[in-house]
Amino acid sequence: MARELQCFQPLPGRASTLVDAFAGDPETWLPESEADREAGRILTLHAGALARRVRVRVGEPWHVTRTSWRSVSWEPVNVSDEQTSVNRFLPALDGELGIHVDESDRATLVLDARYLPPGGLLGAAVDAVALHRLARQTGQRFLEDVGVGLSRLASQRRSPQHARPAAVD
Repeated sequence: MARELQCFQPLPGRASTLVDAFAGDPETWLPESEADREAGRILTLHAGALARRVRVRVGEPWHVTRTSWRSVSWEPVNVSDEQTSVNRFLPALDGELGIHVDESDRATLVLDARYLPPGGLLGAAVDAVALHRLARQTGQRFLEDVGVGLSRLASQRRSPQHARPAAVD
């Protein structure tokens, strides 16, 4: 049975500039990602001391009222030395990543996703007791990292302050 994962992260900065940055190429704001031969980007997800490489795919933006959305999915990338660690239990995820702008012009990054715990019924039981907390930490850290990338990009896109004209004698 699929589990829901919802996380939120307030973003500092001008909402319109953040939304513009979000609409751009995900390569510019995904945290330390690299190109992948099989489409998408490879990045490392973090949850506490655990880290796991995933292939992430981000779709084209669409808008619903005050929220800009993009589909997002990730799947673990098999690395031979990770097969015996707890990291191999990271499930694939499918959902939406969005920026919501409230009436006060404040932006919040949103992850609304679903994942299927690996391991069948036993995996679902372990997820209910402990691993869902780890999934939430992973989603929250992902939002924090994306938020840093978006804020950095948005600050670079700000229009330069217009200089005051020099006084005429």
